[in-house]
Amino acid sequence: LLGGDAGLRTMNLILLKKSELTGSDKRCAVLDKADARAKHIVGHLRKRSGDAVSVGVIGGGRGVATLRLGEPSSSSVQDGGSNGDGNADPKKAGSDGSVVLQLSFDGTISSPSSPEMTLVLAIPQPKRLKALWSVVASMGVTRIVLIRAQLSPYGEHCKSSRFVESTYRSLIEEGMAQGAHVRPVVVDVDVDHVVCKETLEKFDLVSAGNRPSRTAKVFLDCGDESGVVVPPARDVVMRSCSADISCTTDGNPELDNITSSRPPPSAVLAVGPERGWTDSEAELFQEVGFSMATLGSSILRVDTAVVAGLAIVSAALDECYCSDSSKMNVANGSKRQRTERT
Repeated sequence: LLGGDAGLRTMNLILLKKSELTGSDKRCAVLDKADARAKHIVGHLRKRSGDAVSVGVIGGGRGVATLRLGEPSSSSVQDGGSNGDGNADPKKAGSDGSVVLQLSFDGTISSPSSPEMTLVLAIPQPKRLKALWSVVASMGVTRIVLIRAQLSPYGEHCKSSRFVESTYRSLIEEGMAQGAHVRPVVVDVDVDHVVCKETLEKFDLVSAGNRPSRTAKVFLDCGDESGVVVPPARDVVMRSCSADISCTTDGNPELDNITSSRPPPSAVLAVGPERGWTDSEAELFQEVGFSMATLGSSILRVDTAVVAGLAIVSAALDECYCSDSSKMNVANGSKRQRTERT
């Protein structure tokens, strides 16, 4: 998607790569007039020179950029608007019909930490997976782990060698632009073997003993056949991630430090194949620290379960994160009052 001509797709954020930033302060980007992002800005958003555009840099920050457009000129067509080293020259750009974005922020600096979501997905049918890449990325997932379950489809089309980055990266970037996300999405794949404890350990998905964590680890299961009463996914996430931050730290410097350094909540959501996880797989997930959760009594297709599950988990994480911020503000206010009294 980035730099390519992928047509006018939905972009709620114009995504840039750090390598596309030019100028001494790295606050300028030049898009060729044939670039899908340039077409979206001019053709869909109907932006003109001087207008503001929402932009983000993958792995960096996000904010507003000022747009500059120009008409083609014979000189710029001949020299290609280049500065001689193969990169677009911001001073010449715009005169060749390209789109120039002048960032109002430092795109190389990463955004503040926020909740992270990992999706562990038992590989579905190829067509379903292709449709899921962009959808999952649009929902703010920061890591996708593809595994093979006992009941997953399997064949030549499901081997790890089929999942090279070129097959999914443009779809992920499309989803990031739709959802207005800049955090890179990491993809890990191991579908040549049925999931086991070693697979989960390799991807760092096994809980480390009794070490405190604010990561909710959930695998979806209706529990209808076993007769087990399974809690709703939201309840599991809230129980694992809700911050235990006191409204006042009573002058205790250790508590002050805990309050200020507490990591944001995160979640790992494991979604099985169309026929679900087997009993042995459910036992495996629970053995490594996952909790069973449900989306309700309805039997859902994989793509529906992924979207519904991520929406519920994302909303719960946001609720915990906002609660953290509120409690932090109260704690910081109490700290300031103590300082003033002394």
